[in-house]
Amino acid sequence: MEDLKKNWWNKKGDFKILHKINPIRVNYILKNFKNPLKKKVLDIGCGGGLISEALSFKGAFVTGIDENNKNLNQAKNHAKINSLKINYIKSSFDNFYKKNKNKFDLILCLEVLEHIDNFKKTLQQITTLVKPKGTLVLSTINRNFFSKLFAIFIAENILNWIPKNTHTYSKLIKPEELRSFLNKNKINVTDVTGLIFNPLSGQWMLDKNNYLINYFCTAKKSS
Repeated sequence: MEDLKKNWWNKKGDFKILHKINPIRVNYILKNFKNPLKKKVLDIGCGGGLISEALSFKGAFVTGIDENNKNLNQAKNHAKINSLKINYIKSSFDNFYKKNKNKFDLILCLEVLEHIDNFKKTLQQITTLVKPKGTLVLSTINRNFFSKLFAIFIAENILNWIPKNTHTYSKLIKPEELRSFLNKNKINVTDVTGLIFNPLSGQWMLDKNNYLINYFCTAKKSS
């Protein structure tokens, strides 16, 4: 029997935090990539397809890649229920990069970079798949005392929002590190915006002036 807690589309299950922030993520993406209609989109680490489906509903041609079979099976089944044609592929990004011959108008890499040993190598590969004048949208976690306290210790050990040992502090990435690397590779950072949690209201929100912990980054490739 399927474990409903581990179902990506169960809003009260293991991915409830993603469901809470997903509208914010989608709004941020659409604010920085205004018309996805008939545009080619790559969703790296697509999981159960929350973002992939949202953009497919907007008319984008979406390719979602993930290494986890259970994730992809749920993504495929849910897309079928909604009559969406999304190209889901079981693959690591490294293998996809080696085999893929397509370029994309928009590449999404959300909550992925902070789990990678060498984010610069992966980001270098990602940038080559972006079309000229294309867009890259990233989200990750800053590296400082506050992120260590809140994103790791409290989120994993006190609030149990995510499983313990999900994040390794040394792999977290400062916005200035991301900006410097992208700019050197002719990918111009156009926006950095924080994602913050208000404990009084229990709501997540975007804040351009506060990216101490979680943040989004948008960058545009030169022509």
